Amino acid sequence: MATVWRLTPPQYAHDLTGEGSSMTGGRWNSPGRLMLYTSSHLSLSVLEVFVLIAPDLRDDLPDLTAVCLAVPDDAGVRTVSDAQFREFMANAALLAACQAFGDTWLAAGVDLILAAPSVIVPEELNVMLNPAHPRMHEVAIVSARRFRFDPRLVRGG
Repeated sequence: MATVWRLTPPQYAHDLTGEGSSMTGGRWNSPGRLMLYTSSHLSLSVLEVFVLIAPDLRDDLPDLTAVCLAVPDDAGVRTVSDAQFREFMANAALLAACQAFGDTWLAAGVDLILAAPSVIVPEELNVMLNPAHPRMHEVAIVSARRFRFDPRLVRGG
């Protein structure tokens, strides 16, 4: 089993349905499509969440929950190659191109995992899970703990 991380508000720590990303969409899914976003490392999850917090709200960073998940190694992985990633990044309609790719991947239902380089740190991977995949029930929460942002990340901190 491989491990991945997600950082989430406490009330969603045990929710692996992908409902949150379905409401607003994400980089790799359109609104209305279920996808569970995780990262290969907790530190990358921290960065991915931090950049989504509006700068004017960073004076009062929320308490979150760091969740470590075990994912079956043999459940199938679709990897966005470095070349594909560079093409996406060069696309004027970056978000639409990434969402179309992810939506197509979800619809195919072949692999449990979509691994893509992070825009923030391209050498590290974001790992998206398809909650509708037949093997999603094998994804297990290994640990969940309170996570607090370091106060130095707060403006003037």
